[in-house]
Amino acid sequence: LIHFYKRNMNTFILSTSRLLNRELRTKAYESKPLLQKVIGAPVSYHGIHTSSLLYCKVPSEIKPPEKKQVELADDSFMKRLYKKVFSGVPKSKLKATGYILLTYCSQQQSLEHFFKTFDMPDTFYSWFLVTELHVWMLSCRLMHEEEYGRITRNSMVEALWKDCEMRAKSLADIPSSLRSKQILSLSEEFQAALFIYDEGILGGDKELANALWRRFFLCMREQEENQVPDMEKVALLVNYVRATMKMLDNTDAASLLIRPSIQWVPLETSFHAIANE
Repeated sequence: LIHFYKRNMNTFILSTSRLLNRELRTKAYESKPLLQKVIGAPVSYHGIHTSSLLYCKVPSEIKPPEKKQVELADDSFMKRLYKKVFSGVPKSKLKATGYILLTYCSQQQSLEHFFKTFDMPDTFYSWFLVTELHVWMLSCRLMHEEEYGRITRNSMVEALWKDCEMRAKSLADIPSSLRSKQILSLSEEFQAALFIYDEGILGGDKELANALWRRFFLCMREQEENQVPDMEKVALLVNYVRATMKMLDNTDAASLLIRPSIQWVPLETSFHAIANE
């Protein structure tokens, strides 16, 4: 144990038990108050009460002092600058990035080539299937960025439903209740499509082809019965998804979250790759 004892009114000396006992044997301290005792009951020793010894914690029990962060004045220029530099990417920036990325999914892809190559009818639902596929591929890449990617993905999906509502308003003059019901039905299909595509991408080309056939090709022409899959087109879409996912995996986070810019893989490249094989 380590103790403190008081030599005079303004001096406290650090001492161990052995040194303190030696000091007590050689010197007389009559009626000098000591600070605190380690032992429970006061004991008289050469006229000195050891009940006032002050207990000092061993080094293992000593905790370093807590470091206080420097606090800046409220609503100051330095505080705003500090938050802007050291607080990471602002949430408002990530939400804006989600809306920008949705435009790449809904407008920047070669929509006409998709309609022509896969014999898709020029309808709102065909546009949604193509956009949904690209939103899913981009969402898979964003989830690698943890919290930043999650915020951006949620904002992109939110922008998707707003875009769907605006396009539905411009296509037909229908009651808002019916339009909301149709968009709700699309959202349920979207949730199911995410599970179907996720299951397909985790497997081989056979599983991915099955997922694309179930969601992309069958839903395109629901009224046609006994549809026979065109294996060349299914293989083309499988190759396109694989090439696009590889391109997104090689894209750095800054090109997605800070300066969103995506160059989709040309569909013709996938077609020629399948034809050459």
